[in-house]
Amino acid sequence: MHNINYWVYDENCNRKSVLSDIESVAECEGDGYSGPLKWHDSVQPLKNQKEAEDWIKAHDTGWYDDHAVRFYDFSDAKETKKMIGLKQKAKEISDRLIEFEKEHSVTKFKAEHIGCSNCGSKVARKFLHGERCPVCGADLRSESTLKKIKDMQDKVEQARKDYREEGEKQTGRAKVKWLVKFEYHS
Repeated sequence: MHNINYWVYDENCNRKSVLSDIESVAECEGDGYSGPLKWHDSVQPLKNQKEAEDWIKAHDTGWYDDHAVRFYDFSDAKETKKMIGLKQKAKEISDRLIEFEKEHSVTKFKAEHIGCSNCGSKVARKFLHGERCPVCGADLRSESTLKKIKDMQDKVEQARKDYREEGEKQTGRAKVKWLVKFEYHS
């Protein structure tokens, strides 16, 4: 099996210790580590961990190609009032979304048989274990319900994105860390 791992280390980590960690995991869980790990010192720290992952994926050849790149980590930075408000907004919308999905579940329908608009099957409600048609896999909820769910999911994602962007403005409060990607075979 091909294993791909992303680990985070402090900016001033001991590179020999990092390599030792990788070799230990690859030896215990796989066929060993073949390396080499490329440390990209010339790359300026990237905006966040997601950008670091994307950078590594863009520079990866796809064959046990290991990289380390720096990024700004905001996980320990103090939240601003605006960030706290955005986090609360995302949580409130997410909670409403969860409640809406529960209320509009096909298992709550009164009809004994639920019809699938995709394949035309009729399935007894008592045999359903989720929102999907067991025959074709299509979602059994109405288009308007699915649209409302999608709109709420988009609002949650936008609030989370706004939160991340607000946090990224706090560059002085962030710590620089290494994102290390390594692969091994097991």
